[in-house]
Amino acid sequence: MSKDSGTTAHYDRWHEQMFAREERDVLNLPWYKTVDSLLPDLNGKAVLEVGCGRGVFANYLARRFPAIRLTAVDFSPRAIELAKTTFQADNIVFEVGNAEALQFESGSFDYYISCETIEHVFHPEQMIRESFRLLKKGGAFILTTENYFNAYFLVWLKCWLLRKPFDSGSGIQPHENFFFVSDAIKMVQTGWLPHNTHHQQSFSVLAVSRNLSLKTCDRGF
Repeated sequence: MSKDSGTTAHYDRWHEQMFAREERDVLNLPWYKTVDSLLPDLNGKAVLEVGCGRGVFANYLARRFPAIRLTAVDFSPRAIELAKTTFQADNIVFEVGNAEALQFESGSFDYYISCETIEHVFHPEQMIRESFRLLKKGGAFILTTENYFNAYFLVWLKCWLLRKPFDSGSGIQPHENFFFVSDAIKMVQTGWLPHNTHHQQSFSVLAVSRNLSLKTCDRGF
């Protein structure tokens, strides 16, 4: 994401608004519930969460896996400020970071998690490539994103016809990418997986391992 002051300020305001009505029970949110059901034991692992927002899922992971070494990043300085103020844990480090160009050495992490973020970055393919760069050999990631091959498409179409900004239900954001599940799979295959891939058709979550395997699943939805 191009870190211009206008976009950053917009996200800072958005996170401030969302913080006032934060859902603190993360398993009430289907993307977090699904990711939680897929995770292996992360104790002792170096884990990166990209697009951590105000830190609610990072806090959940830190409590579920006391020996995790978790780094949680977000584009918005205000989101990171709120996360640091709300959650203090020895096994979480909150940092401001750009999903497309993170300041970590290659091969730094065992696991990469990103929920409902890739649809808001300006260059999603670069975010995919960056996730691959950051993972250790044998590492894996889970990425969730909205699939517009459902009622979301009708909401988008209505907004387009009325010439109104798109609102997915969590407020108008500075940038929206519109993915069908086939688009998301193609991005991962193009950016990560030139060969030796397999996938099963579904609509919710991409779970990808560093050893070049791919699957999609819809658990918990």
